[in-house]
Amino acid sequence: MIARAVNAEKVERARAELETLATALESFRRERGFYVAADTEAALVDHLNPRYLPRVIRVDPWHKQYLYEGTRDRFTLRSAGADGKENTTDDVLVTSRN
Repeated sequence: MIARAVNAEKVERARAELETLATALESFRRERGFYVAADTEAALVDHLNPRYLPRVIRVDPWHKQYLYEGTRDRFTLRSAGADGKENTTDDVLVTSRN
C-alpha cells in the first residue's frame, strides 16, 4: 500500500517535470518557430537552459534519464516509469500539443 502511494507520487512528479519541459519547448517554438530537433534529453536541456528553463531537469523520480525525441514539428518527452523500460504501460508521456 505504501509502495503504491510512493509510486503514484513519483508519477505525478514526473508528469509535472515533463510538463515543465514541454512548456519550455512551447516557449522556444513561439520565439524560434520550431521545436528543438534532438534525440537526447541532454541536447534538449542545452537548448532550453537558462532562457526557457529556470533549472536543469535531467533525471526522473526513479533516477533514470528523461527521454526526448524531437523534430522541428513535434516532440515526445518520456519517463520510462518504475520499471525503467521504454514503451511499457507505466511510462509517463508528454507530447507536442499540435
